[in-house]
Amino acid sequence: MGIMDKAKDLAGKAVDESKKAASAAKGKVDDVQSRKKADDLAKELGYLIAKGGSASSEEAQALVLKISEIETEMAGDGAPASTPPEDAGEATS
Repeated sequence: MGIMDKAKDLAGKAVDESKKAASAAKGKVDDVQSRKKADDLAKELGYLIAKGGSASSEEAQALVLKISEIETEMAGDGAPASTPPEDAGEATS
């Protein structure tokens, strides 16, 4: 194998590795963006309840559903990332 063949082979391997790294980085960025969206929705839910809204209202339940959907997508296997307790929408004081 000549020196040019070795250089081409090494360049090809470097390209493959960089593609793998870029794919992994994109996956991490997607996860961070999804987590931020879920956090923003959770904050919105907290504000809704703090303003005197009911945790069992349609708006609150819609926010909980959106958060659950994001967690399911992040889990990647179709199962929820975490199972909320049965009374997750009820505030306790």
